[in-house]
Amino acid sequence: MTKAHKAIGQPIGCGVDVVELTRFRQAVKRSGQAFLKRVYTDTELETAKRRRDREGYLAGRFAAKEAVVKAVAQVDPKHPLTMRQIEVRNDALGRPYVILRRRNHAPRAVYVSLSHADRTAVASAIAIR
Repeated sequence: MTKAHKAIGQPIGCGVDVVELTRFRQAVKRSGQAFLKRVYTDTELETAKRRRDREGYLAGRFAAKEAVVKAVAQVDPKHPLTMRQIEVRNDALGRPYVILRRRNHAPRAVYVSLSHADRTAVASAIAIR
């Protein structure tokens, strides 16, 4: 094990998710605010309001949350996270990071990467012990 591996811990779960923007649009259109409130935190929704690429931004966050659910489920499959227990923010350099609202049985950290294009959003997550 290298010094870098010791510093960040051991990976204990990984997850990936891809969101088709047409399906995402349909879900938002069908359920509207109920869908948004079920999936996103108030902070995420406020940030989305200030974005020109609001739809891509929210779809990317949706993919990230799904990837985090999958990664953390490998750690604690009996206590799955809900979407609102996961908040995806960006640091000062624009890099995404995760805040978990449930700390029991949670990994030490979850790292995410996300991207979106015209038709899809994709995210990956790695949970660290």
